[in-house]
Amino acid sequence: MPLNHNDQLNIIRDLLQDHYTDCAGSPSECAQIERLAAHLLENGEVHEDVRNILSNINEYSHTGYSHQHLEEHITNHLPHIESWINTIQTHHPY
Repeated sequence: MPLNHNDQLNIIRDLLQDHYTDCAGSPSECAQIERLAAHLLENGEVHEDVRNILSNINEYSHTGYSHQHLEEHITNHLPHIESWINTIQTHHPY
């Protein structure tokens, strides 16, 4: 069964929440977030406010994928990650 845009946003939110809570992540998580964000940018059913942050999430994930110190990259983005999680939760709750 294919994932709809809400399912995809829930995955992004869950992974970002893990990054935020643990201040850690993996390159494969970053790659997954990047793929989902890129796909959702083209989806007209995603709320405009969420589409506006997906570019930032995509860039964060793309950079994180190859960052030498991923934990540092995550820590530096904590305020952004919190804001992204809140925006997704506001417009696409579980």
